[in-house]
Amino acid sequence: MPGAGHQGQTSDSRPLPAPLYGVVCLPVGLVNGFVSVTLGFVLGRHGVGVAAVSGLVGLFLLPNTWMFLAGPVVDVSLTPRRWYAIMVTVTACCFAAFALTPMTAAALPLLGVLCFSASAAAVWASAAAIAAMALTTPAAERGPFAGWIQAAILGGPGLGGGLGLWIADRAGAPAAALVMAAITLSCAAPLLLMRVPRRPSGVTVGARIGELGREIWSLARTRTGVLAMILMITPAALGASANLLPVAAGAWHASADLVALMSGALGGLTTIPGCVLGGYLCRRHLHRAVYIWGALAYAAGLTAMAMAPHTPFAFAAFVVLNGVILGVALAAMTSVNFDALGPTSPATVSAGLISLGNVPLLLVTVLLGQAAARTGVNGMLLTEAALGAASATAYAALAWLWRPHSGSVAPAPA
Repeated sequence: MPGAGHQGQTSDSRPLPAPLYGVVCLPVGLVNGFVSVTLGFVLGRHGVGVAAVSGLVGLFLLPNTWMFLAGPVVDVSLTPRRWYAIMVTVTACCFAAFALTPMTAAALPLLGVLCFSASAAAVWASAAAIAAMALTTPAAERGPFAGWIQAAILGGPGLGGGLGLWIADRAGAPAAALVMAAITLSCAAPLLLMRVPRRPSGVTVGARIGELGREIWSLARTRTGVLAMILMITPAALGASANLLPVAAGAWHASADLVALMSGALGGLTTIPGCVLGGYLCRRHLHRAVYIWGALAYAAGLTAMAMAPHTPFAFAAFVVLNGVILGVALAAMTSVNFDALGPTSPATVSAGLISLGNVPLLLVTVLLGQAAARTGVNGMLLTEAALGAASATAYAALAWLWRPHSGSVAPAPA
């Protein structure tokens, strides 16, 4: 049965419905869209160059690489609900500070601090939200939660960027930032409905750290843990070429407006139905199987995009189609991640796996840039397709060869 194995709901817990996690985890996407789209647009209007804006985006992305540091703090101190409340408040305060900061080149150092702080707080809040989910939701039911969380993270930039840009263009950047602050604070409302199990009283932080270390070491020696780690570094269903398509859209004769639409709000929103679908598929089917078939379908979609006639319609159609397929695969990947979450270290394990998953995305993006320079945009798409299909097939073979014996007492989670 998918997701069987780890801690489930306890008598002193009250979980949230899965769709509400699309609200709770929305601040991560809001910050992403606001910084990369709204802030960049407004600064560009004020004469700030692309290099300076890319530096701010780099500062924003930096906390994603050390998300694993937030996990242990959430697991051994306070509670996930309290950590979420603190960090979502910090995120909202950063938005308010954006509203008070001049959008000029002279303010770039302060804007850089705010970008970094908002990103770190949102990442920390998401780690706390995932920990709360793991402590209140049976493992067999976590597939839909993975889908809604991914929908918020991937679709949120469309709201933070699209809505933020629309408000900034009509009422100014301060108004856009204040609206984002209000939305961010409202995202904490669903947690009022949740009750998370209390930690045993009288246990020291040192003892909690020791228990956390033992659980992680135990997980690292299991089939579930090892296959989860291998999946996170598998270069399949990454969406790396999608990040480069705006630069290469000329090959499809796409207009600037079409590229802006497909790479902005609409591009992010296309993944939402795929994420939700993938999450609910994981309730009915093995999580790894959904991921493998999703990764193979995404490779096929990239191949079709490369081989089909290069027209503006084809560009838009394949961006939407492949965005939906990518959402299915990423929701399944997150479901496999959630299979590995135990009662003591949910934030640590989840954050560690997510940080690990950033490694292949970075490497494959660099590889695809080189492929595009040598063989053109079709070579870029076919390179990611071939790499994804081969690695997904290899992962499927490994999972099958390492399948539990029929006589085992309790099969590992899928």
